Amino acid sequence: MPEHFDLVIRGATVIDGTGAPGSVADVAVRGDRVVRVGVVPADVVAGESIEATGLALSPGFIDVHAHDDTLVLIEPDVVGKVMQGVTTVINGNCGAGVVPTSGSRRLLESPAAVPHWDSYGGYLDAIAAHPPSLNVATLVGFGTMRAGALGAPTVERPAIADEVERMRGWLREALSAGAVGLSTGLIYEPDRYATTDEIVAVAEPLAGYGALYASHVRGEGETLLAAHAEAIEIGRRAGVRVQISHHKASGRAFWGRVQDSIRQIEDARARGEDVTADQYPYTAGSTRLAAMIQNGWFDAGADGSGEMEVRLASVPQRPEWEGRPVASFADEWDLPIEQAARRIVDEGGPSTFAIMFSIDEADVRTVMRHETTMIGTDGLGWGSKPHPRHFGTYPRILGHYVRDEGVLTLEQAVHKMTGMPALKFDLPGRGVVREGAIADLVLFDPATVIDVATFDDPRQPPRGIPHVFVNGVAVVRDGEHTHARVGRPVRRGVDA
Repeated sequence: MPEHFDLVIRGATVIDGTGAPGSVADVAVRGDRVVRVGVVPADVVAGESIEATGLALSPGFIDVHAHDDTLVLIEPDVVGKVMQGVTTVINGNCGAGVVPTSGSRRLLESPAAVPHWDSYGGYLDAIAAHPPSLNVATLVGFGTMRAGALGAPTVERPAIADEVERMRGWLREALSAGAVGLSTGLIYEPDRYATTDEIVAVAEPLAGYGALYASHVRGEGETLLAAHAEAIEIGRRAGVRVQISHHKASGRAFWGRVQDSIRQIEDARARGEDVTADQYPYTAGSTRLAAMIQNGWFDAGADGSGEMEVRLASVPQRPEWEGRPVASFADEWDLPIEQAARRIVDEGGPSTFAIMFSIDEADVRTVMRHETTMIGTDGLGWGSKPHPRHFGTYPRILGHYVRDEGVLTLEQAVHKMTGMPALKFDLPGRGVVREGAIADLVLFDPATVIDVATFDDPRQPPRGIPHVFVNGVAVVRDGEHTHARVGRPVRRGVDA
């Protein structure tokens, strides 16, 4: 009797996620696993067969820097990510977690729309009970724990011993449930009030679980190098691997300084320390407008940040303001720009997000080329004018930076999106195309793949990604979302 497969993809150039050269092969899937890579005989029985000559087949993209903690439950199709080939998101970045719920920054967006949980195990169980269209792993948010342990996000002192132990207890529970590590967001409240010693003390349980420390460092402009040094020191003292979030130098006066921050990473690795970074491929970032005010963005400082364009992405209480430059409000209200920004937050709400154009294109390319850099979106899917990275990061890499500009080879790019993050975050079975691997797969056309999302019109799916499979099931077919909800909670070190 002929063999039976659920899916056979024929004649694609397989870019397997390891960085090895691509090669033409057939790939067969049974259930949620790749079971054949090579030649699949013509007489097999296949539930679905795709002729993929001229297309590339890669592992599903792993978004190592996601902020979809509750979005995956509120908007379970997760269209912005799925349509660009993301099959797994790693949530909980920048110190913003989901436990305790009393301190959660992410739950501000829509607290009534998500199920209840009181632990990280409960959060992952909620993902299993209400599956989105992609897989979900999570970091533990330091800031959310700190707000819960100290009773408020604005306690401007180091945590005392019993507060540290309470945070360590939450961290242990999360790691036991399968969380991949601990994250900080050291420009935000309440993380910014924590000392290095406090973070090290809270992070120490990571070592016993083989989990990592990820950090939005304490500064990305004038204090970039000191901030990188602190992240590396925390990893060294806690005995854990380090992931530096969205590596960049922000502010015109500091463009080019990534050469020095890369050297810091190289020096740490030469000492035997596992330090890597992630990046989004744009010259603009995005964060809470309140944090920008608090960190002096609109001051007329030496970095010239206050002279760079800032536009509103999401304004929950005044959505009609979304897309407008902050400077236009300063002109309309006849106020200094910082006072105008404060008024926008007062009227728009604390979850007002903005986009700031602050990064040098040459720096983007320098960081992207480096062997220690992987790719993440840092996407924020809220509002009518979110940063286009939520919709276009991966096709932008594949189309603009690989095909059009030659910054990376196709194999290098796919490795930074798949195999490299799977190894770093300890996600066995994912990030590679090989027999026995989980069938998270993306079929794309190297000749046409490109991002379409723009800053003016961000909610646009890319071109050139006709098929995406999550756990062996099509979530994108012929360029259309199938609305299949087949994602799973992904636990550190578990091949499932």
